[in-house]
Amino acid sequence: MRASLITALTVMGLLCVLMVLAGGRLWQDFVLDGQRAMISDQARTWIVNLRKEFETGSREVAMLARSDAELRAAVRKPNKPVAGRQLSKLSQNLFVKTGASDMVALQLLAEDFHPIAAVPEQTPDVEAGNASCQNLRAQAERRMGADHLKSVGGLCIVGRDVRYIVIQPLGEDSRDGYLQINYDMLRNFAAAEADLAGLSVRLSQADGTVLFKSAGWPKTDKDNDHRLMVEQALNINVPAKSLLNVAVSKDMAPTYADLAQTERMVTLIAAAVMVLAVLILWMALRKITVNPLQALVVQLRRLRSDKSHFGEHVMTTGNTELAELGAGFNNMSTRLKELYDSLESLAFTDPLTKLPNRTLFHERLEQAIEEAKRDYRPFALLLMDLDRFKDINDTLGHQVGDLLLQQVAARLRSKLRDIDTVARMGGDEFAILLPAVSDKHATMAARMLLQALRAPFRIEEQSLDIGASIGVALYPDHGVDANILIQRADVAMYSAKNANSGHAFYDSKLDQHNPTRLTLLGELRHAVEQEQFVLYYQPKVNLKTLQVTGVEALVRWNHPREDLLLPDTFIPLLEQTGMIRSLTPWVLNESLRQGQMLQDKGVPITISMNLSVRDLQDPYLADAFAEQLAALQISPRWLELEITESAVMTEPERALEVLTRLSSMGLRIAIDDFGTGYSSLSYLKKLPVNTIKIDKSFVIGMVRDENDAAIVRTSVDLAHNLKLEVVAEGVENEATLNRLSELGCDTAQGHYISRPLSAEELAQWLQQSSWGLAKRHPKLIRLHN
Repeated sequence: MRASLITALTVMGLLCVLMVLAGGRLWQDFVLDGQRAMISDQARTWIVNLRKEFETGSREVAMLARSDAELRAAVRKPNKPVAGRQLSKLSQNLFVKTGASDMVALQLLAEDFHPIAAVPEQTPDVEAGNASCQNLRAQAERRMGADHLKSVGGLCIVGRDVRYIVIQPLGEDSRDGYLQINYDMLRNFAAAEADLAGLSVRLSQADGTVLFKSAGWPKTDKDNDHRLMVEQALNINVPAKSLLNVAVSKDMAPTYADLAQTERMVTLIAAAVMVLAVLILWMALRKITVNPLQALVVQLRRLRSDKSHFGEHVMTTGNTELAELGAGFNNMSTRLKELYDSLESLAFTDPLTKLPNRTLFHERLEQAIEEAKRDYRPFALLLMDLDRFKDINDTLGHQVGDLLLQQVAARLRSKLRDIDTVARMGGDEFAILLPAVSDKHATMAARMLLQALRAPFRIEEQSLDIGASIGVALYPDHGVDANILIQRADVAMYSAKNANSGHAFYDSKLDQHNPTRLTLLGELRHAVEQEQFVLYYQPKVNLKTLQVTGVEALVRWNHPREDLLLPDTFIPLLEQTGMIRSLTPWVLNESLRQGQMLQDKGVPITISMNLSVRDLQDPYLADAFAEQLAALQISPRWLELEITESAVMTEPERALEVLTRLSSMGLRIAIDDFGTGYSSLSYLKKLPVNTIKIDKSFVIGMVRDENDAAIVRTSVDLAHNLKLEVVAEGVENEATLNRLSELGCDTAQGHYISRPLSAEELAQWLQQSSWGLAKRHPKLIRLHN
């Protein structure tokens, strides 16, 4: 912005200088035009004065001639000898009296303008001149009446001589004749350079023939570079013609030098004024515009680089617009701080208890680890889970449960130091970070917190007793990684809960899967964030058509250092930590995307995906499914959700509510691992189920074991009586497939049909396998005969 303003001011200054230079050029032209007009006026005045001198001199000569009676008589009665003698005397008297050297001839003219005498005698008559001379004589002859008493004068060209001729009457009667006085113009032009104050004169004919040139006239065209010349036409009594031109030239070198010096001075002054004006204007603009805008820009950069500057105000000066801009900027900064604080609160604060949430606690735990590494000071991590909270929540309602959690949070916060952190991890689970404490101090803190919770809580006129179990993990004794510390505190907490001891420290003996389990727990979070999971698909075949009707989506972990890990390795860990809720949306999206690709290829099959216990406890699960289906524009009838009996029975009422919503959307529901749980048939009948999947533990041995076969038969009959479809898992051979067909089972799934396939392998299998949609299985006829 500063560079742009400086450039703009400089350009404006240069434009001003150019305008000054242009004005100087105009002023120079004005001066030259004035000089030209002055020279022209001088030349015109000189010519006019010269004519007046000729006219005045001719009148004096005529008066002398009129006083000579003998001369007048010789003209009235033409007597050439007498007229010549008297005219010669008149010429001599004039020379003695006036010394007129420019008068070159006198002529006496009769009444009819014919010459009678001339001095000198060889003076040619004007009739011998050009048209100008003839026109002058004719003009005198045409006068009538009193006009003949007036004189007639004008230029006349005779050869290369230029004459000014004046014809004066010698009396009141035309019979007295006329006296013609001839003046030599060229003699007067010779003195013109002195009379015209140094001006050079040139007289030329219209065709360019030079008749006279003064000594100071330029000799070459180069000499005219610094001279100013003015030309003026002379009237020589020929209508519409100018046969003579008078050119006047003046040496303008001194004037040009003065003008150049003046121009340089004006330019320097203009440049100095421009620089001064630009500096003054820049200082003014900087004060009223640039500095306020620069302050806003600096503050804007600070806001962009550091959110802690939100809400800071900038003091702006300047005009009304800048003041309004500054006020708007400050208001925006305030609003941004409010918005940022609100977003930060939403992102890092538990909305119910106003405690830090899991995300913020994890950040502070990472920070505590870095500080502990730097200062070599241990710290303790406490993980707390409330006892009997679920019973209170289910019995008295969620509102009472929420109020109880708020009071628990307040008590915990009141018992801790300012440097300690207490956070709500979710549900009825809290985490406490105690910097710079030993194991003894951690024990004291755990006991103090348990003691604080023993006092009854008063909520809505009810007195509630609640306990807690606390697990303690120490840095660095029990781990140096945040995830490992949390997991080991979790192990210690469950140990305290199982032993009903109130609190317990982590002990590797309590961790049945150590160290592999802890390593996987630490890596699972990164696996979810980096989407290291992949889906495999196992086909399901209709036992009547022996063609594939659907596939089950099975999750595999594409571990960066291990082979593909099966679900049994990591799904329990995901469910235990709650990270399964982050995996479910990804599985749903991938399943729907694969289903859409298959339908686009003309393969309309159903895709099944599994739901966990945590999923069935999520009240927003149905909304998430609805959004995904709408986003991909896929009909819900092509998606089937598989749940286990144990998952349903963990929280039956919540599971029934969630499944009812999913079923109302058009999604198919299947009970997985049927026969291994403990659900009652009466409750199972309430569920919106479309399919049951007989557990593979019964299917694998049904050919050899009649008990397993009886269970399968009973399950098929029961399902059909309830108008449910039956899928048998674990079909490993042709005999099992045939026996299931005999029992009326609807669909089979197992390695005999196909192992789980990647998406690319599934597409190839559908095209090439005898179970594929486009082919009829060769054993279909035998199975149905």
